[in-house]
Amino acid sequence: MRPEGARWFGIALLGALALGGAVDGLGEEDAETDSAQVGYAHLSGTIDRLRHRYLERAIDDAREQGLDTLIVHIDTDGGEVSHAREMFKKVIDQRHEGLRMIAYVDFRAISAGAMIAYAHEELYVAQTASVGDIGVIFVSREGKIEYAPEKIETVVRTLLVQAAEQNGWDRALLLKMTARNQKLYRAILPDGETEFVIEDDLPDFLLAHPELDADDERQLVLYRGEDRLLTLTGREALSMGMATGEAENIDALYAALDIDPDSVRDLSPKGTETTAWFLSTFAPLLAGLAFLFILFELNTPGVGWWALIAGALGGLFLLAQYYLDLAENIEILLLIAGITLIAVEFLTAAGGGLIGVAGGTLTLAALVMLFLPNELDFDFANPEFMDALGGAVGRSFIALGIVAVGAAGFFFLLPRSPWRRRFTLVNEVTGTSSGAVEARAPSLVGRQGHTPDGLHPGGTVFIDGEPHSARAEHGAWIAPGAIVEVLAVEFGEVLVRARREEERA
Repeated sequence: MRPEGARWFGIALLGALALGGAVDGLGEEDAETDSAQVGYAHLSGTIDRLRHRYLERAIDDAREQGLDTLIVHIDTDGGEVSHAREMFKKVIDQRHEGLRMIAYVDFRAISAGAMIAYAHEELYVAQTASVGDIGVIFVSREGKIEYAPEKIETVVRTLLVQAAEQNGWDRALLLKMTARNQKLYRAILPDGETEFVIEDDLPDFLLAHPELDADDERQLVLYRGEDRLLTLTGREALSMGMATGEAENIDALYAALDIDPDSVRDLSPKGTETTAWFLSTFAPLLAGLAFLFILFELNTPGVGWWALIAGALGGLFLLAQYYLDLAENIEILLLIAGITLIAVEFLTAAGGGLIGVAGGTLTLAALVMLFLPNELDFDFANPEFMDALGGAVGRSFIALGIVAVGAAGFFFLLPRSPWRRRFTLVNEVTGTSSGAVEARAPSLVGRQGHTPDGLHPGGTVFIDGEPHSARAEHGAWIAPGAIVEVLAVEFGEVLVRARREEERA
């Protein structure tokens, strides 16, 4: 669990947490009634860590609020099997915890979605819904799809057997949703009763039913062949006993369950959750741009728009990581320390590069940790941790790549652009093109001028009353009013150093 002391940081970031709390609070006064005994949760999108955390939060909230029933509206094509497995366990365990779990599917519950749906005690479907196809697959970077090895499929089949045993779903039909290499048979017993049997269970089934003639195709029919996964429409699920009841929409479900809609406690994703989910898609971009604009700020005079933009983007990035349980005090402290050391090195060059290297190392470590789930222990022998670490490193390098590309553009392309003066000179400077300045380099080198506003390390220098965009040698800070000497002309700027003791190292 996150230490409460970490909450101060999220609140401080651009007031975003306060806004998120306001969004979350909308409608809560109407929703929270003492008579509410039923909760509603909406599980949609790809099954991943975010939906995993949401479903656990919804179930925990339902229990804390004393609800006796939770309806989970499922609409998903599936997702990551590791998170689906944990969600399955969380749902099926509620049968012994006293919380009635009801799944509702009006469109689709495919793959991991079907697995989670059948963990519920009851399943209501619309006739046009689709449920099934619990195939465990891997998708390569090239887009090639391969089925998981038997070792992983066995785990999924075991979970489905648990669902069949505890919730009364047909074992064979559930297994055929994931056992593509096994045949499914429909047995018609002499008394007219119909049962489905998966290939692995067929020998035991025939021993238990000696009256059944296995060679008579009227009594034992191949229902699904090999290399096929079972997916049912809502109507098929109802007719085959793989759904509890029918409901074409959520209001029809409430009517079927004799539930007053006004008494249902809405546990849908909160505003802060959905905002964090959205921002997480762009997290590497937000982090990379925040670092890039900090770099821009260090190369321009004063404290201006670059700092404000960097603060806004960095705040959104950390806000998202905080709500996704990726940012804690240690990551934030490392990040602040790393950026501070880089700034000190950049502005003073006091460490001969060592301070900058240390700052860069801390910043990279913090960035990787900000993309790494906090619930995972640092265990390099754990494949799940190694996969998460690889993803965190990859997203970190995407952010650094954005910084590299942006910095290249800033230092090499912008000086040649007509937009240059807007970002490098103070308001009173009209500026000249970089080509014109460089053409005058022989007459400028060795000249003296003064900087009324100082250089930090960039700014403006006046030579014979004419303003020039300037940069201090070695990133030094030069005090306002100092006399400077021009050393060179680079990328449309004059490179200068102080001629008196006003320079601040």
